[in-house]
Amino acid sequence: MSDFLNNKVIPAVTKFAQFKFVRAMQAAVTAGLGATVVGSIFMIMMNPPFPADVSNVFIDAWRAWSAANASWLGLGYQVTLEFVGLYALIGMAVVVSNMNDVRPTNMVVISCASFLILSANLVEGNMAIGFLGAKGLVTALLVGYFVVELSCWLMKHGFKINLPEAVPPFVAEPLNALIVNIVVIAAVVAVRLIVGALSGGALLPAVINSLFAPLFVASDSLLAVVLYSVIVRLLWFFGLHGGNIAGAVMTPILSVTLIENATAFVNNEALPYIFTTMFVQTWTVMGVLAIVIAMMIVCKSKQLKAISKVAIAPALFNIGEPITFGLPIVMNFKILVPYLLCFALDAAVPYLATSAGLINRSFVNIPYTVPAIFKAFLSTMDFRAVILYVVLLVVNVLIFIPWLKKYDHELLVNEDQSA
Repeated sequence: MSDFLNNKVIPAVTKFAQFKFVRAMQAAVTAGLGATVVGSIFMIMMNPPFPADVSNVFIDAWRAWSAANASWLGLGYQVTLEFVGLYALIGMAVVVSNMNDVRPTNMVVISCASFLILSANLVEGNMAIGFLGAKGLVTALLVGYFVVELSCWLMKHGFKINLPEAVPPFVAEPLNALIVNIVVIAAVVAVRLIVGALSGGALLPAVINSLFAPLFVASDSLLAVVLYSVIVRLLWFFGLHGGNIAGAVMTPILSVTLIENATAFVNNEALPYIFTTMFVQTWTVMGVLAIVIAMMIVCKSKQLKAISKVAIAPALFNIGEPITFGLPIVMNFKILVPYLLCFALDAAVPYLATSAGLINRSFVNIPYTVPAIFKAFLSTMDFRAVILYVVLLVVNVLIFIPWLKKYDHELLVNEDQSA
């Protein structure tokens, strides 16, 4: 089995993770993280997260203040969360430019122009920007990647104006790329016309979203949540960065579902999705902290006692590398069963609880390193999520204890023999 994993599985997964588009997408999706976190703050300030029938002095004052300041609060929300697709596009253009060793300035400009051509319409003289947010995220990533790649290919094949070296770089750069920009924009306009002709006038993001719609529905299911959590942990078990590899596929989808939930919250609509980036970052990482706590309770070997002391602080902030490589979890079949069981449980129980209406769906974007117990409340604005988190954490610890105790005993015997 070890030979099969090392010779077949791990090389294939590693090759996928090294694809240029996959690596670029991982970086690009995080480009708008700061904007979405700030936008979430504006969203909460603008819409107090309390049921309509709940009222007291504090809540009533908050609601009155929000109504009085709705104009600038709404603007703060719109230019952050409603433009996340544009920010991801800029991130993708910069990342791919750096990969190709070219200056990103012109690439960002031409990518933005291409994205607007493909994603925006003029309505009574005003530009409709509905696809600059989450609904245009997939299109933004594709445009940012292929526009830069096409531009670089054209430049390498002589589609540029060669100016004397005496011309300053900031002047030479846009002139050198003039022919490339014309060709790229012509190609983008052609794509818009072709897509419009074939789809009855629909824009490219609308067409792409219609193709991905079944994927969004399928991904927001109990089976998808559990499979994702187990696959991530299996990748870590093999020594691969499960979050990055699985996230390369799922992060764009989960980012869209979170922002769609935020939009629904602002519009006082039912939140449509359970499986979001905040669901992943809250529930599918808690098992790491549970392992460390269980180790601190029962382990007596020098190795595990030392590792637990080192790993406790990172685990509180959702960082699992110390325990993954220190316990180790990698290729350690002696704890594989509770490892997969707990992480599957941590995915399934919150999903079922959310589906049953026992806890709210997540709609607020919180930085990854915020401790998950706080994130459980902040992302849902529901104290019941904290209670569920504590209960699940206790269950995880109880599951890990007998397995870790047995593993610790073996290490103790080895340490005594060595001594």
